[in-house]
Amino acid sequence: MKLLTGHSVLGLADNGQLRVRDKDGNEIALDADQILVAVGRRPKTDGFNLESLQLDLTGKAIKIDDQCKTPMRNVWAIGDVAGEPMLAHRAMAQGELVAEIVSGKKRHFVPAAIPAVCFTDPEIVVVGLSPDEAKAQGIETKVALVRFAANGRAMSLESTDGFVRVVARSSDHRILGWQAVGVQVSELSIAFVQSIEMGTMLEDIAGTIHPHPTLGEAVQEAALRTLGHALHI
Repeated sequence: MKLLTGHSVLGLADNGQLRVRDKDGNEIALDADQILVAVGRRPKTDGFNLESLQLDLTGKAIKIDDQCKTPMRNVWAIGDVAGEPMLAHRAMAQGELVAEIVSGKKRHFVPAAIPAVCFTDPEIVVVGLSPDEAKAQGIETKVALVRFAANGRAMSLESTDGFVRVVARSSDHRILGWQAVGVQVSELSIAFVQSIEMGTMLEDIAGTIHPHPTLGEAVQEAALRTLGHALHI
C-alpha cells in the first residue's frame, strides 16, 4: 500500500487516470478502479445571518471558551461550528455540558483527550499524543508496540494484522497516548481514553488482570513491553 499525503486532486485524465499534484507542483497520474471524493469538512457558519450576532470567529469556526460560551451573553456554540475536532461524541459532550450550565450547574469542558476512530477495515484509533507529537512538545517518552499476531482473540477472529501502541512519559510512566490498528479496535478506545483521563501509569495497566481471550490483552501487553516485561513477544 502506498499513501500519498499532501497531494491535491486535479481531476481525471483523458485515459481515465487520476491526476494529482504534490506540494511542489509535480503532477502524477494514478490508475484507479474506484474514486472516493472526500474533500474534508468545515464549519457551516454561512447563510443564516450569523454575522448579526456579536461572535468571534477563528477562520470559519465560532470561537468559544472552556464552557462553550461565545462573547455574546447567553449564546453558546457546540459541535462542528466550534471547530476541530469535528467528532459526534465531542459535540454530544459539549451539548450535555451546556445544558447543565443553563440549568445552573458549574461545568467546564476540559477533557484530557478525545478519541478519534476511523471505522474502516481495519479500524484505526488515535487517542492522546503520538510519539512525534510528544517529541514536538519536548516530552521524553517510552513507547512500545504490540502486534495482534500474538493475540489469541485476534487469531480466533482470523485477523491478526494490526497493533496497539502506547506512549508514556519517561519520567513518571504516565500514559500520554494510544494508537491502534486492527479488527474491532474501536472498542478499545474506551479503555484508552479512560487511562489518559484518569492519569494512569504504565504500572496500573500492566498490573490489571485482563480477560482472556480478548483484544484488550494487547493493551496490557503494550504496557508490559514498555516496562521491559512483555510476556508474549
